[in-house]
Amino acid sequence: MRRLRSGLPCPALRATPTDAARRATLIPEFSRITRRAIRDLRGQPGGPDPVAIVRRFLWFLPLTDEEARAVALRLR
Repeated sequence: MRRLRSGLPCPALRATPTDAARRATLIPEFSRITRRAIRDLRGQPGGPDPVAIVRRFLWFLPLTDEEARAVALRLR
């Protein structure tokens, strides 16, 4: 599988306003990307843990550590 670049999501996308309507359109696509990132990066030496990956790709959701862990488990 192709490795995901460490700069994802890019700063320009992260700067996009994320009101409720925008979040609703982002969640399905970013969930798919997050799943790929978890599968691709899990267990890599020095790589992020699944919770960090969820926080990185779903930055627009106010997730607690416990919620991010639950999402990571669901997406792996």
